[in-house]
Formats: sequence, structure tokens, C-alpha cells
Amino acid sequence: MELTVDQALQQGVTAHKEGKLQDAERHYRAILQSEPTHPDANHNLGVLAVSVNKADAALPLFKTALEANPKIEQFWLSYIDALIKEKQFDNAKEVLEQARKQGVAGEKLNVLEAQLASLNEPQNVGSVSPSQEQVSSLLEHYQNGRYDEAEKLAITITQKFPKHQFGWKVLGAVLKHAGRIPESLVAKEKAVELAPQDAEAHSNLGNTLMGLGRLDEAEASLRQAIALKPDYAEAHYNLGNTLKELGRVEEAATSYREAIALKPDYAEAHSTLGNTLKELGRLEEAEASYTQAIALKPDYAVAHSNLGATLHELGRLDEAEASYTQAIAFKPDYAEAHSNLGVTLKELGRLEEAEASYTQAIAFKPDYTEAHSNLGVTLQELGRLDEAEASCRQAITLKPDYAGAHNNLGNTLVDLGRLDEAEASYTQAIALKPDYADAFWNLSGIAKSIQGAEHWMDKCLIADSNYQKARLTRASLRFYQGDRTDFDNLMLSEFKQHSYMRSFSWVFGLPNLPELHFNRWCFFDAIVKKSITSKPFYEFGVWRASAFNYLIKVFKKGYGFDTFTGLPEDWHSEDGSVAQKAGTYTSDGNVPNIKGGEFIVGKFEDTLPVFFSESRPMASVINFDADLYSSTIYALNFSKSVMDKDTILIFDELIMNQSWEQDEFKALNEFCFINHCSYEVIAISFFTKQVAVKLIGI
Repeated sequence: MELTVDQALQQGVTAHKEGKLQDAERHYRAILQSEPTHPDANHNLGVLAVSVNKADAALPLFKTALEANPKIEQFWLSYIDALIKEKQFDNAKEVLEQARKQGVAGEKLNVLEAQLASLNEPQNVGSVSPSQEQVSSLLEHYQNGRYDEAEKLAITITQKFPKHQFGWKVLGAVLKHAGRIPESLVAKEKAVELAPQDAEAHSNLGNTLMGLGRLDEAEASLRQAIALKPDYAEAHYNLGNTLKELGRVEEAATSYREAIALKPDYAEAHSTLGNTLKELGRLEEAEASYTQAIALKPDYAVAHSNLGATLHELGRLDEAEASYTQAIAFKPDYAEAHSNLGVTLKELGRLEEAEASYTQAIAFKPDYTEAHSNLGVTLQELGRLDEAEASCRQAITLKPDYAGAHNNLGNTLVDLGRLDEAEASYTQAIALKPDYADAFWNLSGIAKSIQGAEHWMDKCLIADSNYQKARLTRASLRFYQGDRTDFDNLMLSEFKQHSYMRSFSWVFGLPNLPELHFNRWCFFDAIVKKSITSKPFYEFGVWRASAFNYLIKVFKKGYGFDTFTGLPEDWHSEDGSVAQKAGTYTSDGNVPNIKGGEFIVGKFEDTLPVFFSESRPMASVINFDADLYSSTIYALNFSKSVMDKDTILIFDELIMNQSWEQDEFKALNEFCFINHCSYEVIAISFFTKQVAVKLIGI
């Protein structure tokens, strides 16, 4: 059976690795019979020729491979090495410069360049230089990834020929590759000392100094490299990296542009310039830089991921998702791209998919602190609070000074009703990050008094004078204390139609100001004190039963209605966009098992007519947490039979949302209109959006 080209190549490579050179050659030549310019077959046949000391025969093979596919780095290295072996030094220099322009790794080219320089040095009888065979052997070890052998031979050469630069240069490169940076520094300093006019040696030294955090020295070395060789694109690029680390971001951008001007197809420089422009807030320019980097190097996973981050900041979430997905396609174990994709999916409201992305990121990088913290936030929004707490605590274990994780843990503890622990977490976040506006805002949400909440809002606005929620809500607190100046001024500003201001205006227009609370648990406690606890409560929209569990401790008997599979339809904002997709707030079909609780599972239109066709006990409290107008009006209409003048109706999100007038608020007012009754608002929370009312004339 005749082999395909791919099969023949694979068999040739296998034979080559096993040392069966004649078999390998036969397979490679068979390929070239049908495809004379096949790049891999030409290259591998050339490597085979070099291995039997026939570099002259390898040259045309390497040249053909390179012309067929100039993007393969090893093709360049093999061709240059063969030219050196054949003592075609001028040709080797010319090809080396072409390789540099093509984007071949600078460190590997520097080693070849150093070899060329050493071979051009006059060899004295006194053996001050290693033999060409030693130099070639060292280079071969290094280029083929045999770093242990390369290190041993480089040490031997530097000991026998301490004034010969090439050995030091290769030793520095090998030690850097092994992560032994301080040792690498010694070798690179020696290389500069022996050849002070060698621009590449200064550049290599600068890179190592940057890696050690000695940034001022790194800058000096890189500037010396540029002074010696002004058209040295890599040195300009590395100088940009150093300047960026020094916080001189504009200068860094200038250096990256210099590198690009000298080497327009320098994909890494385009991508890193994009990072710098993003840091400077010039997002459209950053997008253009990443796009150019990808055009030059389509499989550049880092550039795809960074483009995704920029598109996310520009609010183009679908495009950001596509960029992250592309990055992962090119680099499946790219933990950062998985995590960033999770952030975008969460913002798109696709929480289960976000959870999967964070989990994948952590699988690839178990100590990825941000991914653990973000997973915690997503699990909190999914109502899986114990898991959310565990994820946030894991982030803190990995990085105790991570203020964001402490803040996120505080949010989860609030949802769990553990307010004292939440306060401690927020306080710790602020201790770590004294200007943490979000943590100050969150502390205002668990305050026990108007004055306490206002205190934390003042702190929030000191940390961030543009923190809109704090500015608007503080005006409402001052209104409650008799000072309406801020509120009136805001009503004359562009904020008049803001959903917060519309909510405040409705509350302030009521006959009497209702009690004001700051978190759902204190809100529930206040309602319990006003209710008849011998009667049961009803809840429409149970989700994961956090409110149900809290209320059942007091009322002993409760009825819960839910599909337990999430919203039955998309929940839209007033601009028509989807605020929450159908299926959001699912508990994956898991029905709670709570003593005293009776759960009626299914859509309201299927279950309520049957349930309320029988006589049911009058309600002490009814908690409406169905969010949608359609679900809420349906629940109101069918639960009318268990309402009386003492029943308290709680609406979980009546105010504050972008389209609050079109959801629970609309359902309540429509119900009262149809049934010729009215209502008195007895308690509200601007922070949790809850409103409690008693019906009049029911």
C-alpha cells in the first residue's frame, strides 16, 4: 500500500530518531520525488547530511526548505550553521540578518553571531582560542536543546580559554535558560568585558539585569547596545520593557515604536506596544497594535488574549469572547485566557460557562489567585454560597494580601447572613488597600444606622470622588435626615433620570417616609417584628432557599413556589436589552428539603391554579422574588385569597434596577388598581432593593 506524504514523513522522522539513517533518507527522498520543495523533507535530509559531515550537500536542501517556509525558526538556524561549517562566513552573516528581520529568537542568533566573530578572530599558535570543532560542537549542543552538554562544554572552554568571548556568551545563555539568573549574570558581564564593542553582549546583559530587578543598570546596558548598533531592533524592544518596568510608560511606547520602525514585522513589539497603550488608556490604539501583531503572527495566543482584554474594556464583549476563544484554540493550557474568558462570560450573564472557564484556568494553574477569587464571585451569583466562600478563602490562602479576595469574601458572608465576619473581611480589605472604594461602599450596606452608612459613603467618596452609587445614595440618606439640598441639586442635573434618582423620588413622594434598612437580613428582622408569626409565610421564587431558610426559623411553616430551573423568560431592561437570560437563578432542579417547608414545583401558571383551588391559611408574610412582571402579577392574583389587612408583602427587587417601573412595581400597582385597593409602604432598602407594603382595602 502506497504511503501518503505525511505517513512517509512520519516514518522518516521515526527512523531518523532511531539512528536508521538509510531508511530515513529513503523516506525523505521518496517525498521529494513527488514534492521537490517539501520543506520538512528538505530540512530533515539536510540535517541528516550534516550529521555525516556533508554540510556542503545540506546547503541547497536547507535553502529550499527556507524558501518554502521561512516562518520555521529551525530552518534558519540549520542553514546558518551549515554556512558556518562550510566557512561561508559572509553568506552566513547575510542570512543571519535576514533571520533577525524575520523574527527568529534573538538569543539563538546572538550565539551564532558570536561563533562567527570567534571564527574570524586570528588563531594564535599559543592556543588562546578553542578549535573550530569545539565551537561547532558547543553551538550544536545549544541549538538542539542539549543544555546540560552545552553547559559542560562551555565551562570547559571558559576554563581553558578564559579570554575567548564565545564560551562566556553561550554559558550565559545556557544558565539563563536554566533559570540560574545570578550565575548567568556573571558570564554575561564577562562577555561584555571581553568584547566591549559587542552590541548583542550589552543587550543580553541588559535583559539579565532587568530580570534581576536592577532596572537602572539594565537601561544603561541596553542604551549602550543601541549606541553601538542603532538599528538593533531587539535592543530597542528590550529597552522598552525596562522602561515600562521603571514606570516610564510613554518612553517605553517610544522604544517599542523604534523597534517596529526598524523591524516592521516584529510581532512581539506590536503586541507589547498594545499592552503599553492599554495601560495608558488608549484602547483603540492598543486594539490596532494587537490586530497588527496577529496579522503578522496569526497563531500568537498572547496577542489574541490581550486583544480580548482590550475589547472587553471597550464594551465589545462578544468580540472579546471570540478573541479569548481563539487564544485558547492556539494554546489550550493558557490559564490566563481561560480566566479572562470567564470574566467576559460572567459579564454576559452566562454564569455556568464562566464557572467552567475559571475551573479550567485553575486546573492548568492551581495557584491562580485571581481565578479562585473570580470563581468565588460567580458561585456567589449562582447562589452556591458555601462553595463561593471556599473559593474566596482559597484565594486568600494563596495570597493573604489580596484585598479583592477579602472584599469578595465579605460579599459572600453578607449573603450568608454572617454580618460580623463580613465586616471583618471588608475591614481587612481596606487595611491592605486603604483607598478601596468598593470595600467602603460594601461597609455602608451592612451599617446599622443612617449615620453609620453615611460615614462609610463619605470614606468611599474620599477614595473615589466619582463613585456614582455612593454619591447618589448619600443624597437620599441626607434627605432622610432632613437635608434635601444634595437631592434637589441632583434632580436638576443629568442624574435626574438615573434609576436610583427615580427610585428616591418615588419613595420621597410617599405620604410618609418608610423605615430605611441596609441589608436583607435586618430588613427581614424588622418585618418579622411587624408580622403575626403564628401564621405561615409564602414565597414566590425560592431559588436556593436562603431567604426561605431565614424566615422558616421564625414562622415554622412556609410554602415555596419555584420551577427550580431558573427564570422562565428573559428579563429585559427598559432599553430592550437582556438583563438576565432565561434560566438564570436556576438551582439545577434541586428542591430544598427544609423542616416546615412545603415546595410546589413548576411554572406558576401550572401550579398556582391547582394549589389555590383549595382553602389555604392566611399569610403573615408573602415574599415575592420572581423578578419578572409576568410572574409577579400571576403570583399576586392567585395569592389574593391568603391576603388580609395584616399580611405584609415583600418585593425583593421593587426599586433601583434600570427598569424597575416595568417589573415588580408595575405588577403591584396593576394588582391594586384591578382590586380597588391601595398600599402603605412600611419599609425599604435602597441597598438590597427590597420594599415591604401592607394593602389597604383588600
